[in-house]
Amino acid sequence: MTLKTLETSAPPSPAGTSAEPRWRQARGLEFLGPVQGSGMKDPAFLVRRLDDQVVQLSELLHLVVRAVEPPRAPAEVAADVSAVYGRTLSVAGLEHLVTNRLQPLGLVLPEESHEPVRPERARPLLALTAKGTLLPKRWVRLVAAVLTPAFWPPVVLAVVVALLAADVALVVGGDFWAAVSTLLATPSTALLIYALLALAALVHELGHATACRYGGAEPGEIGFGVYIVFPAFYTDVTDSYRLGRTGRVRTDLGGLYFNAWTVLALAAGYQASGSGLLLLTALALQVQMLQQLIPVVRFDGYFVLSDLAGVPDLFARVGPVLRSLRPGHPVDPRVTELRPRARRMVTTWVVVVVPLLTAAFGWAMWSLPTFVEHGRDGIRLQQLVFDVAWARKDWPAMTLAVLSIALILVPLVGVAVVLWRLATAAYALARAHAARTREKELHMAPEPDPPSVLSAADFTDAVMYPPRIPVPRRGWRRAVYQGSGHVLNPGPSATEQRRRELEERLRTPIEGSRRVVVMSRKGGVGKTTIALALGSTFALLRGDRVAAVDANPDAGNLAHRVAPPHGRTITDVLRDLDTITSYATLRRYTAQAQESRLEVLASDDDPRIGMALARDDYHRLIGLLDQFYNLIVLDTGTGILDSANQGLLTEADQVVLVVRAGLDGGRAGALTLDWMDQHGFDDLVARTVVVVNAQRRGATPPDLMRRHFEKRCAAVVTVPWDTSLEQGALTDLSSLHRRTRESLIDIAAAVADNFVKQETPS
Repeated sequence: MTLKTLETSAPPSPAGTSAEPRWRQARGLEFLGPVQGSGMKDPAFLVRRLDDQVVQLSELLHLVVRAVEPPRAPAEVAADVSAVYGRTLSVAGLEHLVTNRLQPLGLVLPEESHEPVRPERARPLLALTAKGTLLPKRWVRLVAAVLTPAFWPPVVLAVVVALLAADVALVVGGDFWAAVSTLLATPSTALLIYALLALAALVHELGHATACRYGGAEPGEIGFGVYIVFPAFYTDVTDSYRLGRTGRVRTDLGGLYFNAWTVLALAAGYQASGSGLLLLTALALQVQMLQQLIPVVRFDGYFVLSDLAGVPDLFARVGPVLRSLRPGHPVDPRVTELRPRARRMVTTWVVVVVPLLTAAFGWAMWSLPTFVEHGRDGIRLQQLVFDVAWARKDWPAMTLAVLSIALILVPLVGVAVVLWRLATAAYALARAHAARTREKELHMAPEPDPPSVLSAADFTDAVMYPPRIPVPRRGWRRAVYQGSGHVLNPGPSATEQRRRELEERLRTPIEGSRRVVVMSRKGGVGKTTIALALGSTFALLRGDRVAAVDANPDAGNLAHRVAPPHGRTITDVLRDLDTITSYATLRRYTAQAQESRLEVLASDDDPRIGMALARDDYHRLIGLLDQFYNLIVLDTGTGILDSANQGLLTEADQVVLVVRAGLDGGRAGALTLDWMDQHGFDDLVARTVVVVNAQRRGATPPDLMRRHFEKRCAAVVTVPWDTSLEQGALTDLSSLHRRTRESLIDIAAAVADNFVKQETPS
């Protein structure tokens, strides 16, 4: 089997700070570059420590490790990381990352400290125990370098064809039952089969090492250990993580490929000598090869599946996937960080493997007393065989008896080790849970004693009534609440709670008014649709006055998407500006959506108009709207160089940039942000919410495009394709798909987050 140990950064914990600390890299770090063929959405990088442990880091952590050398002031390190990463990293954030993420991994140390004696190492589930070295890495690399020509593609093809031919010859011409009869007649023959299979296992490990070396990585030592309850050999090929997906899969299958060479040698020996011993060994070895392809536990098939998915440790994803599969609960971040293909593969693997392992463990625990009893009887029987063989001086029989006793003892000891590890893990979890509980109790403020005499100020809901559990709005929880006559209230699900939190964010109070400009560099990306949907979401969920202005000079259709036109436009408002002195008067010029109550001021689409409105016109219009509306959504035209659009940017408190999910949409959006940076709107860029509007089913932005906008802007939200938005007709939020409505709430909450940030003390 292969041994791949990959460590990832631990979850953050509360950080302590000190005055002007300085850090340095740990001695002997080797930067291996980005993970090739990763199944993660965001890039990951590999760093190898002096003890040959390979650590996987996020892009930000990787930049921090590189920037701390040479040692210097934290402000300089944070500034360099911010410049490369594209987002601001504060000194406090830098100290947190170093103290809680990088120092425990042994990658970054205080400038004056010594090297860590025992840095953290990965402890994978179902890992090898009681390990020892058979062949040091120096000798492994020498042998692997000699054997690398075996992986030339023509040689591989020839071996595969020869293996098929050898199997046909063994099945057709081999005398299997005669070989079995010989084994039963002379049991000591089994000792030779054991020896040949052990030798084949060592050849198997050389195959992993040679494949690793052929791909350009450096194999480690070949050793032995106990896997679950079985003795096993292993090869340390952790360095293969620096290879691409093809190189890693080749390394995973290299052992089976060298086993194919062994089968060919055994088949040739059988054809030459007719020895049934070689025939049985060749067949038993191929059964072991098939067993290695099972991806349930850490055999070769497990690592093949892991590398095809691009996810290093599948067992580390079991908990997150199971938590994400619970109805009504949000998806775990360790699942959302996976690409769609990797996510499907990992989820399928978890759904299949967890029940299998659970059933196997349950059966093992149920059968454990019988297993121990049979093991004890087997040892007694082999002791009797040994005594008889000793009396006869039958050395092969004595050796076989000793080997049989060892093979019986190893599973028994393995079961004890597994139970011990489970017990210690359960004890550690229980201690951690108890510590968290004590910490909560310590930080929990004591409840105030009820006043002996109530005053008028105490007549509030908080004092008079116990806390109310929120009523669920949908799903089985809602059905239980309604079906029980409001007696049973299971409360809202985690997903519903998250939505309520988002709704609370988008209801952030506004002092005065806020102007949100919705723009795009190119037409046909759904800008007007997003402006309408965003304004409708705010109007429906906030309750205060929200207006949407069709500021597109080229026959905008925003008002037509809300209500039938009534003939009054921006031009009419500007003409009657001096006479509009109240909200009731202004209301005559706007259309209103029946469902959301969003008010829309239409642009003038009269074909006789020969000149568009200027930036001064929009300035006067917005000045009027500020007097009567809390939130103004401005749907602009597509020309960034247009004077009117530049004027709207000057008036804007925040920008919503709409782009297509394709590469051309991302390029246009990036150019728009570049232009804004170069023309004094860099503060708006930092507050911009980028909306990726999917114009076909399943369309998503490329990962690099998404990360580009995440680094430059406040938030990036993808709106899924929705047939109700595609028609370009009257649109109500109730007609949209649930996922579409949720994405619109995400956009509105991201916009509303800046309502508080922009508040300044008077």
